Amino acid sequence: MTAQHLRYPRATAAFTAADRAIRTQKDRKAVRDIWLFLASVIVFLTLVNVARKVAAWLHASRHTGVRRSVVDAEKRGDLTPSQQRPATSTISRLLSSTTTAFRIVAFRVPIPIGLNALATVSELAFIFAYIAANFLWLFLDTRNLNVNFYKSRSALMASAQLPLVVALASKNNFISWLTGISHEKLNVLHRAAGRTLFIMLWVHTIGRAVTAFPPRVTFHDYFMQAGVAGMAGLTAGVFLSLRIFRQALFEFFFVTHVAFMLVFLVGGYIHLHEQGYGFYIWPALLVWGLDRTFRGIRLVWHNYFDLEQSSKAHATVELLTPDTIRLTFKRKFHWRPGQHAYVSVPEISKLPSEAHPFTIASIPENLDGNSSSGQDVVFLIRTRSGFTRHLRAFAESGTNSIAAYVDGPYGSPPNLHRYSTCVLVAGGSGISYTLPLLLDLIRQSSTGGSSEVRRILFVWVVRGDGHLPWITDALSKALPLAKTPLEVEARIYITGANVAQQVSPSGSVNSISKSEKGVAYIEPESVGSVPQIHHGRPDITTILHDEISSSSGPLSVDIAGPSALTAAVRAALTTGVAAPGSVLTGSASVTLHVETFGMVQT
Repeated sequence: MTAQHLRYPRATAAFTAADRAIRTQKDRKAVRDIWLFLASVIVFLTLVNVARKVAAWLHASRHTGVRRSVVDAEKRGDLTPSQQRPATSTISRLLSSTTTAFRIVAFRVPIPIGLNALATVSELAFIFAYIAANFLWLFLDTRNLNVNFYKSRSALMASAQLPLVVALASKNNFISWLTGISHEKLNVLHRAAGRTLFIMLWVHTIGRAVTAFPPRVTFHDYFMQAGVAGMAGLTAGVFLSLRIFRQALFEFFFVTHVAFMLVFLVGGYIHLHEQGYGFYIWPALLVWGLDRTFRGIRLVWHNYFDLEQSSKAHATVELLTPDTIRLTFKRKFHWRPGQHAYVSVPEISKLPSEAHPFTIASIPENLDGNSSSGQDVVFLIRTRSGFTRHLRAFAESGTNSIAAYVDGPYGSPPNLHRYSTCVLVAGGSGISYTLPLLLDLIRQSSTGGSSEVRRILFVWVVRGDGHLPWITDALSKALPLAKTPLEVEARIYITGANVAQQVSPSGSVNSISKSEKGVAYIEPESVGSVPQIHHGRPDITTILHDEISSSSGPLSVDIAGPSALTAAVRAALTTGVAAPGSVLTGSASVTLHVETFGMVQT
């Protein structure tokens, strides 16, 4: 028999021992190749993360002295508006224009992927690249798609990637640490990877069903039955993870998802261990166990150690409005503005381990720079169904102290100190994200911290005026602390059933008009250290384009709120002064940060 014949034996009806040897070799090579591909992607994203941090450090070091001199000149009034905008070279503008074009295509153009579901080009590119890579190596060199050559390979490739899938869902994982992409952003890839592996495992199951079992193997063997149980758990878990169930019954989905995935992993390990491939499964259990262990240790540390007795494992509940709850913890851990944490309230939860993510609506330092023994970790929670509805009922009972735990912080919020202008836009409960960003920038100004921000525009779109007392109080305390040259403007847009839009003679919609007894009028604007109150919906495009036109340098836009508001912001940053052509001619470049359970938004 020739060497060529040994490599590719003559195809026969029977699958020979030589065929099995070649299949085993190619199966292992496919597993190795797909992991080399995935590792290369992680390494690339890690290098990008490192490059960004190094560039930010070099930028800060290079501009520290220049920034001080500019600040002193601005305080003296020695700089004209034209001098405040730094001169840029043609190459610099070309790079900014190219970057803007990439950001628009990759992150700002929404693509419908289902009912009330949108994705960006970047998300879809990562998902399709992952799917394509898996099926390329699955069917590559399989003797004209001979099922005997890919039925086992599909199971081994899928099983070998389970640690990655579990890591993408873990709140504490090495991928986030290496790439700087927080766990909630990676959740999109977790779902895509999980469903891809689900399909591949069904390819294995169906392929095994239509071909003969290996010698001395029957369906009655315990490891075969374990495989069936594992597939049943996986199928149920994937079915209940569909968007319709996640959104309508999230708590039920979460509990059942964990339970079914454990059934799948244990059943899969038993099934593969008998064949010598158990080492593909147990690392996934290890990753899951390490995440839970780390979270448990941190939960105990943050909620019991080095705290006053009255603060241990307790929180204060207040009802700000009929649909907004303020939950306050007294804790000593540090977080960055814009990060989130998980809250557990066993007294009103269905399960003691039930935890819900909320953005921390406070900052870890006092606005005046003075330190204290413990900081208020504040959450502004909008009442919906389930957990939040029960929490509101507790607040309405008159008791304001409840046993509660906080686990965090999590997330990778942007560093806004290197931008010239920051526009913070929030809708409804999205203020939990933008308010701490505003407070942190004001704190930097009041304490003489290092920041290049010269202007902040804070925009909050809220349905009713019941929020005005507490938000006006918070802003009125913070705004006066901003020191020259920082300029802060806060606008609150109140929408409601009695709000009417007024069309100006130029044909544009007036965004600050309201109707009273059928008469539309302009709401007078407040000035000074209190927020401006407007009635009606804001003209997002006009607001953003005005800020871009007047910005003396790079501009950051941060948005957290309903999908319609986010879509309006994205659309506004694709045209006019935000377009690549305008950036090429000297317009300020814009970076967009979207607070959402999706991938990286820039």
